[in-house]
Amino acid sequence: MDTSPTYWLACSGGLDSVVLAHLLKESQQSFGILHCNFHLRGEDSNLDQKFVEQLAIELNVPIRIKEFDTFQYMKSHQMNLELAARELRYNWFEEIIEIEKTYIILAHHKNDQIETFFTQLRRGGKVRGLAGMPVYRDGFIRPLLKYSKEELKSLASRYHWAWREDKSNESNEYVRNLYRNKLLHLIEKQGFPIVDVIPLMHDFQHLLSYLNTLPKPNSWKLNEWQNLPIWFKQHLLTHYKVSEFPTEEVDKLLHSEKGKYIGNQETSIWNEGNVLIFVSNKIEDSQKQIKIEEVKIPDFTLLNCIYIDADKVAMPLDARKWKEGDLFQPYGMKGVKTVAKFLRDKKIPSHQKENYWVLEDNTSRIIGIFGFGAGELFKIDKNSQTIWQINLVDK
Repeated sequence: MDTSPTYWLACSGGLDSVVLAHLLKESQQSFGILHCNFHLRGEDSNLDQKFVEQLAIELNVPIRIKEFDTFQYMKSHQMNLELAARELRYNWFEEIIEIEKTYIILAHHKNDQIETFFTQLRRGGKVRGLAGMPVYRDGFIRPLLKYSKEELKSLASRYHWAWREDKSNESNEYVRNLYRNKLLHLIEKQGFPIVDVIPLMHDFQHLLSYLNTLPKPNSWKLNEWQNLPIWFKQHLLTHYKVSEFPTEEVDKLLHSEKGKYIGNQETSIWNEGNVLIFVSNKIEDSQKQIKIEEVKIPDFTLLNCIYIDADKVAMPLDARKWKEGDLFQPYGMKGVKTVAKFLRDKKIPSHQKENYWVLEDNTSRIIGIFGFGAGELFKIDKNSQTIWQINLVDK
């Protein structure tokens, strides 16, 4: 069983991560090496792995190798090769961080940061994207962001540190390489100082840090939302995990019919009548059971309990979430009403309706709604002999 150091260095065998490995060793920092073999370049991928294994021996540090069937993952997840490799790599890294409570050091440098900026700019990047990669976030540390690739190469040459060249970096098949090999060179030729992008990215980082300190309520009034600048709306949509929806679509929702919503698996956005409400769709444990206690005629009732005449129901009783088409006779009414209409008449917001539970007996009659008490047919009266207090509790 391998050791678990406080820090792991992600090392491909390329210039950047090899230089960082030597620097960490020189600083006498205890660390281990992680290497991903994506099997994308035939024998070259295996030679990269052997090189990194030898580097770990030379530096006398622990090493872990993870091999991936990247092409199979790409096909099964219907994504491009570059994205598949990235997802596989970070899934493994995040698993290590989560399980071992450790940190992973990445060798991203100034050039990578600039490429990230232009990549995000092309995609219509929001504030977080344009801010680039932070030195530290979520267990990942990037200590080389202030240094250029040329500086790293100069250092490696001075100390005769060997590294592996990845020939795929020369291919413009990958979008990132296209920026590196074509666009950035063209911009520099036109006299634009690429290095000036870095302070701009730092400004975005400070702005992002400030935005994260601002309160982010789960509801916004119509005039409040409309007066927000677009970039801040985009930041909020990212925070609420619905960034795939354009701000225009969310604005349009505000002017739609009350009760309308849009959303994804993470979050729903509801129009509750000139108010925009963001609701988490996280599925909570809905395993409930009923607790029955025999009581005397109560002087007062508990809000979340249902009080019934036990002689009026057919056992056994059960509780469940209400569903469309459910009918019951509300307390004090002669006729029946759907549960949906009852909740609507009680002005329950659309996004909260699904949280209500009903109590039913063995004949599938709805006895009452938790939070609103028993229906007319099962109410306590002066002739009631046995009175039950029924509560809904977690299993």
